[in-house]
Amino acid sequence: MKKNIFLIFYFFIMIMQIQQGYSFIQKKDFNISKNEISNLVVKSVHIMGKTKYDSPFISDLSGIYSGDFIDSYGIKIDSAIKKLWKSNLFKNISIYKKNISKNEIDLFFELEDLIEIHEVQVKGIRKEQFSNIKKLKSGDKISDDLIQTIKNDIQEYYIQKGYNEINIKNEIIRINDKNILFLSVDKGKKIEIEKILFEGNHLLNDKELLHLMIKTKKSFFIPIIEKSIYLFVQENIRKDFKNIADKYKSMGFIDIQVFLDSVWKEKSGNYGIKIKLVEGNRYFLGKVDFLGNKKLKTNFLKKIFFHKEGNIYNQIEIERNILDASFPTSILYTYLDLGYLFVNIIPVEKRVVDDKIDLEIQIKENQPVYIKKVKISGNLITKDHVIRRELKTYPGTLFSPKNMRYSLLNLENLNLFDKVYSEIHTNQENNSVDIEWHIVEKNTNEFQVHGGLGGKDLKKVIGNFKLNFGNFSLKDFFKWKLWNPIPQGDGQKLVVFSQLGKDFTSYGFSFTEPWIERRNPTSLTLKGNYSINKMKNEEDFYFLSQIYKNSKIEKKQFLELKKVGGSVNLNKFLTFLDPYSAILTSVDYDKFIFNKTISSDFYQKHEFHNLSCLISLQRLYTFPDSIFPFKGSKIQLNSTFTLPYSMILKNYDKNNIKWMEYYKFKIIFFWYQKIIENMVFKIGSEFGYLGQYNHSKELFPFQKFYIGGVQNNFMESKLEEKDHIPLRGYSFSTPNHGGVIYNKLILEMRYLIKNFSTLKIWTTFFMEGGNVSDSYKKFHPFIMNKSFGFGVRLFWNPIGFIGVDFGYPIDGTQSKWKTHFIIGKDL
Repeated sequence: MKKNIFLIFYFFIMIMQIQQGYSFIQKKDFNISKNEISNLVVKSVHIMGKTKYDSPFISDLSGIYSGDFIDSYGIKIDSAIKKLWKSNLFKNISIYKKNISKNEIDLFFELEDLIEIHEVQVKGIRKEQFSNIKKLKSGDKISDDLIQTIKNDIQEYYIQKGYNEINIKNEIIRINDKNILFLSVDKGKKIEIEKILFEGNHLLNDKELLHLMIKTKKSFFIPIIEKSIYLFVQENIRKDFKNIADKYKSMGFIDIQVFLDSVWKEKSGNYGIKIKLVEGNRYFLGKVDFLGNKKLKTNFLKKIFFHKEGNIYNQIEIERNILDASFPTSILYTYLDLGYLFVNIIPVEKRVVDDKIDLEIQIKENQPVYIKKVKISGNLITKDHVIRRELKTYPGTLFSPKNMRYSLLNLENLNLFDKVYSEIHTNQENNSVDIEWHIVEKNTNEFQVHGGLGGKDLKKVIGNFKLNFGNFSLKDFFKWKLWNPIPQGDGQKLVVFSQLGKDFTSYGFSFTEPWIERRNPTSLTLKGNYSINKMKNEEDFYFLSQIYKNSKIEKKQFLELKKVGGSVNLNKFLTFLDPYSAILTSVDYDKFIFNKTISSDFYQKHEFHNLSCLISLQRLYTFPDSIFPFKGSKIQLNSTFTLPYSMILKNYDKNNIKWMEYYKFKIIFFWYQKIIENMVFKIGSEFGYLGQYNHSKELFPFQKFYIGGVQNNFMESKLEEKDHIPLRGYSFSTPNHGGVIYNKLILEMRYLIKNFSTLKIWTTFFMEGGNVSDSYKKFHPFIMNKSFGFGVRLFWNPIGFIGVDFGYPIDGTQSKWKTHFIIGKDL
C-alpha cells in the first residue's frame, strides 16, 4: 500500500514538472509570472509537426534565432506568428516553450504545411472563367480558405445566372506524387419562376406589374413563339421591386412598399413566389418655394421646374427635374453648366393636409468654378496638340459638364484610343478644378488582304491589298529617328491600296489631314488612283453602249480602258448645330482613255472626262460605336453634279460625250434603338434621283442606280463603281441598264452574340423592299420588290465586315431563297 501511494505521489510530481517545462503560446499571449525576469534568452529552436522546413528556414522566416532575447510579454512571439501566417506556407501554427533555466528557454514550432498543388482539374464548368482558378500554378500552396473562396466565386457567378441549386464538391487526391485539386460542379438547371402571385395591388393589375419585371425576365426569347420566362435571381428580383416602386412613386404613391412575401417549390422543380405590395395614399404637389438662389431668379427656376401645384406628386420626375446632372432641363444641370460645380441643392418635402406636399428647394450656390490646369496622360504615340485641339475644356474658363461631354465625344471620334476617361481634382478653397484626361491608345495601323472571284461567271481571281495608317505624321516623315515603325502621332490618316487580277490592275492612295483650320475641326483629304483593264469583246462593259452605238465589235479586236483620277475633299463639322453634324464638299476628276485595237498598226482611241462636285450634309450619332450601334441615327443628304457644258458652251456638239454631264440627289436615313439587352431595332430608308441638263445626251450606265442583290466591291474589276443599292432576296437590278429614280425601306432586328474590343458577332432578321425605274412617270414608290430573311455578321479589325444573309423574295415572281455574302462593309 505504501508502495502504491509512493508511486502515485511520484507520478503527480512528474506531471507538475512537465507542465512547468512546456506551455502553449498563442498569438497574443506570452505571459511570464511576476517572479520571472522580463527578458528570456532563446537557447535553441526546434521544429515539430507535418512540415518539410528546418530550423534555419523557420528562423529566417520568423525572425527568431538561437541566442535572441524574447520579451516576457510575447510581443516578439506574436510578430513571429504573423510572419509565418503571412508566408502562406502553413495550415496550422503553434509555438511552445520549455524552461531550461531561470532566463533560458527552448522554443518549439509545431507546424503543419499547406498542401502543395500541382494541378487543378474542373468538371462541369470552364476554369478560364474564374480568375482565382487561373492564378493557381503548379507548386502553389492552397488553403481551405482559398478553396472555399473559389467555391463561393463559382456559386455566386452561377446563382446570378439563375442556377440556384448549384452543388460544388472539392477533393485533393495524390496521383503519381502529385497533388491534384478536383472541383466538381453540378450547376443543375436554371430555376424559373413558374408562378408569380401579387397581393395588395389595387392601382396596377397583375399583368401591368409583370411588365415592370424586366430584369427577372429572361434576356432573350422570341416573342409570340415563346412565352415570357422569368428566372429566379434574387438580385434581379430586388431590382424589379425597385422598378415597381418607382412606377408607383411616379403616380404619387411615395409610401409604396414592395417585398417578397414567400417562396415555394413547384412539382416541376421551379419556384413560385408571392409579392406583397402596400400602396399607401396618393399625394399631390402643393406649393413650391425656392430659397437661397441668387444667380438664377425664382421666376426662371419655376420655368425650369415644370411641375405645377395640384399635379400628381411624381417623386421620380421631380427628383430628376431638380437633381439629375445629365438631364438638360434640371436645375442642377443649369447651375453646373454655368460653372457652379459646388452648388448644393436640397429638396425638402413638407406634408400638409389633404394629401398635398409642399416642396421647399433649398439652394446654396457657392462661387463659380474655373478650370486651372488641363493635363493629359497615357499618350505615348499621339502628340499632345492632337488631343488638346479636340478639347472644349480650357484653363481659365468656367467648368461645364456639357463641354466635358463634347470633349469626350471628340476624343472618342478620333478612333485612336481604346479608352478615354477624365479625373476632376477639385479645390473648393480656390474655386478651381484641375482636369486630367487619361488616354489608352490602340494600334491604328492595319494591313488588310482580301481575295475572291470576280468577272463574268466568277472565273477570275482578284486580290486586294490595303495598308491603313490611322495616326500618321507627314511632318516627321524625313526624321528617321522618329520612325516606330513609321512616323506617327499627328492624327493624320494614310491609306495605300491595290487591286490585282489577270486582266485588271489598280493602285491608289488617300491622305487625310483632320485639322487644317486653327480653331475649327475641318479635314482635308487628297485621293489619287490609276487603273487599267484589259477586256475581251464578250465582256459587258459599261462604256461600250455609249462608244459603239452603231458599230459591231469583232472577236479579234483588243479592248483596253485606263482610268486616272483624283479628288479633293473638305469635311467640316457644324458645331453651331451639334457635335454630330458635318458638311462634306469634294471635287472629283476622272479621265477615261479607251483603246480599241483594230489591227497591229491601227487602233481607235477615245477620251472621256468626268469633273463632278459633291455636297453632302451629314449627321452621324451612334452609341457606343458605328460597328454595332445600340442607339443613334445616320442621316445623309447628298448632291452630286457636273457643269452643264451643253448649256454653257455655245459651240458644244450635242452628240459629243467627251465631257459627262448630269446631276444626282440621294437621301439616306437609318435609326437604331436598343429594345432589350443586346437586341437593337433598325429602321432605314433611301431615295435617289438622277437628272439631265440636256435630254438629247444619254447617261452613262455607271451613273445610274442599280438595286438588287449584294455587291462586294473587292470582287469587282470595274474601273467605275456602279451606284448599287443592296436588296436581299433578289438578283441584280431590273432594268439591267439601271434606273434614274429609286426608293428603299428596311426593317431589321439585330442581336449581339459576342462583343470584344476587336471582334463583334451578331445575327440579323430583316424585312426590306425597294423599287427602281428608268422612267420618272412610271415610278411607283409604294410598289416594291419585298423580301425577308436572316443572316450572321462578324466584324474583325484586320479584315472588316464578313457575313452571310439568306433572303426570300415575296413579290410572287420568284420563290427561292438566295444567299448573299457580305465582305468589306455592312449593309
